[in-house]
Amino acid sequence: MGLLLSLTGYWYLSRVWALSDALGETAPPVIGLIAGATIMLIVGAVISHIIIGVINPDEASGDEDERDKQVLRRAGNIAGYVLGFGIFAGLWSYYFQRDGNLLFHIAVASLIASQVAEYALTILFYRRGM
Repeated sequence: MGLLLSLTGYWYLSRVWALSDALGETAPPVIGLIAGATIMLIVGAVISHIIIGVINPDEASGDEDERDKQVLRRAGNIAGYVLGFGIFAGLWSYYFQRDGNLLFHIAVASLIASQVAEYALTILFYRRGM
């Protein structure tokens, strides 16, 4: 899911960047891009979950033990700081530049970055044997 979200986020943000470059200013939110990224993410998630369920059906139920809960809680906590930092940076950007479109795109990028951070930290904490 982390890889899928990273690729989808990259696709979305690269399109926004190209559109902003062509307009000469920050592109407004485009519902077509948002819908396209959402559909790509949903389809990719469904396909990847089916593949994982077929490859390893014993772990497909998703039962969590105490270690799983601790790892997910810690990763989610730190990912929340990533999200908070990004939103705070976006608010300061808006304060100085008065660009609501940029604030929107910073918020979307912050959401993507925090979720990718949560996935990466979860993997890291499991590998460290937390």
